[in-house]
Amino acid sequence: MPQYDFTCTKCSKTWCDFLSIDKRDTPLSEPCPHCKETNSVEKDWGASNFSIASDATLNANKATGGRWNELMAKMKSGLPERYRKKLDSPNNMSGRRWKG
Repeated sequence: MPQYDFTCTKCSKTWCDFLSIDKRDTPLSEPCPHCKETNSVEKDWGASNFSIASDATLNANKATGGRWNELMAKMKSGLPERYRKKLDSPNNMSGRRWKG
């Protein structure tokens, strides 16, 4: 559920609510919970309105619980040597299509 920040223009108090998207504008039509002033609540567009979390350490092996290395080992065992070298050094790829 998204978090929305609100500010009262009368008393300058701020607060946040976890609201469903269809109810995100409900506090705008209600009195301020602090000073009870009507028509004084505005949406505050602070940094906490939207956030994305990601794992910067995520790699293929971590995402598959170690099975990625097992799969790569199986693939390499059935390939000729000239192709194995290319699988061992993915950092040397230039972004072009792989040519065998």
